[in-house]
Amino acid sequence: MKRKIYSLLTFLLTLAISVFSLVACDKEGSAKAEILSKTDTMVVIKVTEAKGLYPTLLCAMNYLKDQGELTFEISGGMISSIEGKENPLDYSSCWMLYTSDKETSNTEWGAIEYDGKTYDSAILGAESLPVSVGEYYILAYITF
Repeated sequence: MKRKIYSLLTFLLTLAISVFSLVACDKEGSAKAEILSKTDTMVVIKVTEAKGLYPTLLCAMNYLKDQGELTFEISGGMISSIEGKENPLDYSSCWMLYTSDKETSNTEWGAIEYDGKTYDSAILGAESLPVSVGEYYILAYITF
């Protein structure tokens, strides 16, 4: 029963956030960020400013893109490429999203270690994931 309630709440949260994410970043929210670390398989982002009704990770990533600090592509709601490193067609590897924000992460979906700390898998994609100032967002290229 507890699992059904959790699943229903997760679904409703995802639905609500998806509806809000249809609005452009500059109209409903904006976010500034800095890159703390960048390799060919990991990008660590720290949000430094979040304004408006609904700032998302995509807003922060677009800010970094506009600053010339990050290149990426999104396809079908999924990050398909960062700095030219693409997900293969068979998805044997892909870019995964992890965060320090306990309200938007799930330990059961996986975790990653960075700088001596554990970051849990984000419950939403970059287009829908709300960001908070001071939180870390890690994009890691994972092979399955």
